[in-house]
Amino acid sequence: MATVSFMKRIIDMTDATCDQEHIHMVVEHCPTIPDRTAYILDHNKPDPAPAILEACRILEGAGVDEIAIPCVTAHFFRDKIAKITSIPVLDGVALCADYLKEKGVHNVGIMATDGTIASGIFHNVLSEHGITSVTPTPKAQRYVMDLIYNDVKGGRPIEQDKFGAVAVELRENGAEVIILGCTELSVIADKWLPDGRFLDVLSVLSRACVMDFGKLKDAYKELL
Repeated sequence: MATVSFMKRIIDMTDATCDQEHIHMVVEHCPTIPDRTAYILDHNKPDPAPAILEACRILEGAGVDEIAIPCVTAHFFRDKIAKITSIPVLDGVALCADYLKEKGVHNVGIMATDGTIASGIFHNVLSEHGITSVTPTPKAQRYVMDLIYNDVKGGRPIEQDKFGAVAVELRENGAEVIILGCTELSVIADKWLPDGRFLDVLSVLSRACVMDFGKLKDAYKELL
């Protein structure tokens, strides 16, 4: 669903008046890649990197000019993959940090998987941009994982109260903006978000693709 959402956002963001003005996309949809969070938390679990690299190799063979990985947790492997592939691999985490710095944001909250939080990929990049970050308390982080794994991946109705509770906690701890740092959260955002400022990594990635290969609609020049 996150991949479908990503493609739809690219189409929605593109200022086009006919089919031919839209962006050519080649999609390698591979749900069999081992769970990224499981490996980050326990390296005895199956390593997703070879499967991610194989997907990139398939896209290379298809002649793409740029690769975007909708899965945010998979960005843990992004630098390793980017060194091996001959095609540029977008860095959604760095793109978010760049955008937040450009907008003068100083403190952000992060909603993401346990793997993304444990890896520190957001914290480290944001810190390099002079931006501090806050993460949910253990109880609230369990809510986030429930939303990602049980609600979206598991096909259950979205527990809006859990999402709202996490957002309130992060804002009370100083977050000016909350990063939706998992594309399952982007799937939720397609239908509903509580009040407040959110920056969706999937929107940032989509916007970057359109700016690189198409014409961006004015409505999407600002994401906050």
